[in-house]
Amino acid sequence: MTLIPGTTLSRSTRRKLLAAALSTLAAAGLVVVSTATPAAAYDVRFEKNTSWAWTDSERPKTINMDQAGDVSVGTWLDSKRRPHTSRAYFTFDITTYRGAVIESAIFNAKETGAGDCAKRPEVELWRTEGYTSRSSWAKPPVDLGRIDTTLLPAQSGCPASYVDFDATEGLRQALAEGKSTLTLSLRLPVAVEKDPTLARKYASQVGLSIDHNYPPGVPTDLQTVNSTNCTVAEPYQVVPRRDLNLSAVLHDKDLSDTGGTDQLTATFALWPVDEPAARVERIDYGRNGDRALGRFRTDDIQNGRVYAWQVRAADSRATSEWSGICYFRTDFDGPATAPTVSSIDFPVDGPQAPAIPGEFTLDAQGDADTVGFVYQLNGGAPGTVTANHPGGSATVTLTPRVASNRLEVWSVDAVGNRSPVTTYEFLAASNAPTISATVYEEGTYSGGPGVPGVFTFSSHVPGVVSYRYSFFNEEPGTVHANADGSASVTWVPAEAGWTMLQVVGIRENGTESEPTIWYFGVAD
Repeated sequence: MTLIPGTTLSRSTRRKLLAAALSTLAAAGLVVVSTATPAAAYDVRFEKNTSWAWTDSERPKTINMDQAGDVSVGTWLDSKRRPHTSRAYFTFDITTYRGAVIESAIFNAKETGAGDCAKRPEVELWRTEGYTSRSSWAKPPVDLGRIDTTLLPAQSGCPASYVDFDATEGLRQALAEGKSTLTLSLRLPVAVEKDPTLARKYASQVGLSIDHNYPPGVPTDLQTVNSTNCTVAEPYQVVPRRDLNLSAVLHDKDLSDTGGTDQLTATFALWPVDEPAARVERIDYGRNGDRALGRFRTDDIQNGRVYAWQVRAADSRATSEWSGICYFRTDFDGPATAPTVSSIDFPVDGPQAPAIPGEFTLDAQGDADTVGFVYQLNGGAPGTVTANHPGGSATVTLTPRVASNRLEVWSVDAVGNRSPVTTYEFLAASNAPTISATVYEEGTYSGGPGVPGVFTFSSHVPGVVSYRYSFFNEEPGTVHANADGSASVTWVPAEAGWTMLQVVGIRENGTESEPTIWYFGVAD
């Protein structure tokens, strides 16, 4: 194409020129045309023909199919100077492109010979029905229409390395008809087809450079609440006061040879059923099979209203239809009464119990909206527990830390709204064992190398069945506890100097206490 200075190409024309250029390079083996860009899998794809054939007017009842060598177009002379008029046919598998939008399709062929390089004929590209072994010059494949004509300029060379034709409409028509193959034919115009000086030969391997895109599918698996399908009829799902993450699974068939996929934009639309004009939209990004999120803040929805929402997906070229409509109802009112908290194991007043697992009772005080509780100990991960009946109570087992503890508890209703918080503060004592010694008192030098000493372990934690102990630079040992929870070991030092003993109590259920460390010295 020759451009007039100062003109601008249309977007579609620019794409066709790009496709033609890529087609030329691909046929030359200089580039890989399938995209590897993750943001878009629709870039130009180069398809080679799966079959080829040519007919001969001098052999009017036969067809040459998939034979090695080049194919002839126009009239050529054999060794006895007899004229043969030929037409060439090429078949492509187009099943990959079913359902795709075809932006352009450039047919590319390589000239390998010419009757007279001083003459440049127009060459036609036709779409035909498929050929079979029963096709021939006398019974050619049915012509379905001429789709392009090319006249190369003199500077193209002879024979021309690459000759391009616009096959876009032919491919679109074949796909619209539900065809799985596309057959294209090269020939000279009938008026000049018998002129031997205009004959051309082409390589039997040709190609189609196809710029296509699959429109995104309508998103599916819509969820208003995580892991729960959205509701489309009454009774609608109820949403509490919290930020809202609507979600849906995206679909797109575009896939490059290297596995690249289109980046999709998901648009979520949300509006009050009684006020459609208050529609709010949010977007998210993902790829085929991803679950996209429509993030709406609490301020985007109001208490006691019914809302509708839907979602659609788009790539850089096409947009899907909107999904079906989902509905939900809002309820921001939690239980009015804060729960009470009590514990026999860790009372607010009284002696401190050791920091071991203990029970806490949470009570809704008869508030019928309460179906369970949320609790949090010392700012850790929140826990949940179900009440024994609406407005009832529940018991949880928690392990406090040594010293001060803070337990926060909320009653919750069926959709997760919370009551005012109740704070329960209490103290817990150390659960580490105690150590006493007959010779090697803590913090002093005594005994000596070879002088045995007895160390006794005891615990105020019920259920201790053994102790694990280790002296500095020695292998650890285990001793079973007596009925009263105590145990003793005898140790003989090998050398003088400061050393240490570490002891851990082990309960019957396998839980371990905090360690106790005993520093002492062995005299010279």
